[in-house]
Amino acid sequence: MANTEKKKGMNLLDYFMLGFGSIVGVGWAVAVNGWMGTGGGPIPAAIAYAFATLFIIPIAFCYAELTSAMPVAGGVVAFAYKAFGTFPSFVGGWFVALAYITIIPWEAIYINNVLALIFPGLKAGDPLYTIAGEGIFTAGLIVGVLVSLALIYMNHRGIEVASGAQTILGVLLACAGILVIIFCFLKADPANLMPVYENVGKGTHTSMFGGLIAVMAIAPFFLAGFDTITQGAEDSASDLDYKGLGKVLVMAILSAGIFYILIILSSGMAMPWQEFFTYPRPAISLELKEVYGGVLGAGLYWLVMIGALAGLFTTWNGFYIASARLLMGMARARLIPSFFTKIHPKYGTPVGANTFIAVVCLIGPFTGMGIIDPLTIVGSTAFVIGWFVTAISTIKLRISEPDMIRPYKAPGGMLLVGLAAVISFIVIVITFIPASPGYMGPLGIKIFIAWAILGLIFYFGSASYRNQFTEEERVASLFQKLAK
Repeated sequence: MANTEKKKGMNLLDYFMLGFGSIVGVGWAVAVNGWMGTGGGPIPAAIAYAFATLFIIPIAFCYAELTSAMPVAGGVVAFAYKAFGTFPSFVGGWFVALAYITIIPWEAIYINNVLALIFPGLKAGDPLYTIAGEGIFTAGLIVGVLVSLALIYMNHRGIEVASGAQTILGVLLACAGILVIIFCFLKADPANLMPVYENVGKGTHTSMFGGLIAVMAIAPFFLAGFDTITQGAEDSASDLDYKGLGKVLVMAILSAGIFYILIILSSGMAMPWQEFFTYPRPAISLELKEVYGGVLGAGLYWLVMIGALAGLFTTWNGFYIASARLLMGMARARLIPSFFTKIHPKYGTPVGANTFIAVVCLIGPFTGMGIIDPLTIVGSTAFVIGWFVTAISTIKLRISEPDMIRPYKAPGGMLLVGLAAVISFIVIVITFIPASPGYMGPLGIKIFIAWAILGLIFYFGSASYRNQFTEEERVASLFQKLAK
């Protein structure tokens, strides 16, 4: 007799906030004037984000289609395994793991940078030690560890706790951002957008087109995170509408893109953008404090800081959720040790994977930005590799399994999913071209190659472990939810 008991889990709002919160994060509050400087003005920066969002939409459609068809932990691991088999599945999972694992300690470190703006004492005095040119301060280290432990505990207690916090903080982030946009527009003067293009010393471009391309090169990093929805799909409520889940995934990236564009244009019009470009972090909070002044200006300053902290936590928590489930999916496919498949008997969380992610999280505060920043550059490319693998998996499954149940099917037929593959492939290639604005640099190339070599060593070195299991056993383990 089938189990008809309704399972608690994430609903569509939870999934939207998982994706939106993971994408938007803290960048809008601290980096928007930097985007203007990179692009040569708010207009090229806004246009760049519009194009970047449009280019990523076909990729999001691919994720939406395959997530609705295969709502299991692992995401790209499951998609590639279904389409191509073991090795492509490992490649997708290995590089996405790099992207996720670099973001989590980055957030653990960066929270000190945000909190230090509120509590300067976190970076007062001499550093405890210096690593890669970055000072590690005792107070900041303690705060980073304590906040990390709180996040770890929350994810240990179950998806309802973690996703509930994600939804609350995501709503707070969205509300703070919308209010910031409104108050910026209330002080808007289109003349502040002029000149439309000017190189203010951030980039080698000499035209608006060059500035636009420069921003588009960094945009994928700030638009990544919609795939966290994919990783969390297995934790849905039993009555979840998977067609709706596909729509939510696309809406998350579209909403984030529109959010960024409005933030850029509104803040760029609130004061002359060349002046705004010179503001230190957190730029928007300082801008609003300046243009409004008095009690209202001070209140808006704190509104931005609250939104920034909420965004930092939504990205941190979102990728924590996603990372654990990616590793669990890889372990179910017998690509990494079975330790990562362990589930907590009471809370239903991936306790094995969570333990590993907890260690990665706690390492962050001890290392500093000097080490993590180069890794995040490589992580951006790793994200796009996951996008490419998902896109070609969509194409392959459209051909090999046309009758597979797809509650949500990407519009536009093979043309759109083919476009997703082409776009993601081009972005990957650009990151390796020295003259391109998206070039990851010599150090990034070395880290990428080292990670790839390490992956090959691990994959072929663990062949005896994989061979202990039959194909049927791996499929049954990876897609166990679909069999229920």
